[in-house]
Amino acid sequence: MRWRGFTLGFVWFWLSILLISLFSMQDKEWFIDGDGIKNICDLITYIESDDIRDVGIVITIPLFFPFIYLLIWKKKHHWFLYLIFLSVFAFWLWRFFLRYKLCL
Repeated sequence: MRWRGFTLGFVWFWLSILLISLFSMQDKEWFIDGDGIKNICDLITYIESDDIRDVGIVITIPLFFPFIYLLIWKKKHHWFLYLIFLSVFAFWLWRFFLRYKLCL
């Protein structure tokens, strides 16, 4: 893989992390201060909020389209592509699903 592929992967990685963080944030997540509301589980328990994760999921799914194209239709794959794709996918799962499932 050439330097251009590494650069594009690096830029895509940080752009994806930024967009996933932005669209997975709850509207009252800034209430978490460590004193009264210690974590996201307390926020869900004590404060009635509108769950807007479904909109964020729909908006961030297209972030994976370039990598799906590369992994399916391109013949040569580099370990760097797999590493970036799996790390962004794991972060996406954590921000939208897993951190809420672990509260139960």
